[in-house]
Amino acid sequence: MSGERRGTIQSVDVGILRFNRELGRAEILVHKRQNPDEPYFGQWALPGLVINGDTEDQSLEAAIDRLLVSPKVGITVSHCEQVVTVGNAVRDPRGWATTTVYMAMVDDSVAVEGDKQWVDLVAVSEKRFLLAFDHNELVGRIRVRLAGKFRYTSIGFAMLPMKFTMTDVITLFSVVRGANPAKGKTSIVQRVKKMIEAQLIVLTDETVPLAMGRPQNLYLKLKPEVIFEFDRALSDD
Repeated sequence: MSGERRGTIQSVDVGILRFNRELGRAEILVHKRQNPDEPYFGQWALPGLVINGDTEDQSLEAAIDRLLVSPKVGITVSHCEQVVTVGNAVRDPRGWATTTVYMAMVDDSVAVEGDKQWVDLVAVSEKRFLLAFDHNELVGRIRVRLAGKFRYTSIGFAMLPMKFTMTDVITLFSVVRGANPAKGKTSIVQRVKKMIEAQLIVLTDETVPLAMGRPQNLYLKLKPEVIFEFDRALSDD
């Protein structure tokens, strides 16, 4: 919606996350704002929409579902969860505004074009790639939540392709958590073994060549929609 608004602007925003194997980084989806009558026209932002704007929403779940199928996203996600709700009088130049922020995962085969692009999650969270409104701070919150859930769930695997290597897992965990890839490697390997025991992934006979070293085996996700909870937190050792 455009023009003047009265009362509090209530919205939902979503961070769609994936792992880019070629670049070895976690990425988040952004879109270019298209309405010249609204703030930050032509700038990059998280996909979002106003609750009960042009369409009536019966719940937050209905609003985020509507956002995910909208042209701002239009991607089938494997997992979606609420991260945080924030609100104040300065985050939107039109007046008091609140947003409920979600994060969702897709694998790296999802391509976008036009007014959408994948950008480096770490760069956005560290404000090296600037977004409209307070969306850099929102992405920072998403990254903190994601890193926290990496410690005790398999949520990171939802960002990996259906077939992945151990190097993919270690790289993803290290970039999101801001840790040395060697730190926690043993614990990550043990987690993969736990997921094999739970019949969530399987080690295949397929291999992929590496620039250096021996080819690596590929793992296959059997139940990509399942988020597994481990019995102990991820160690940094």
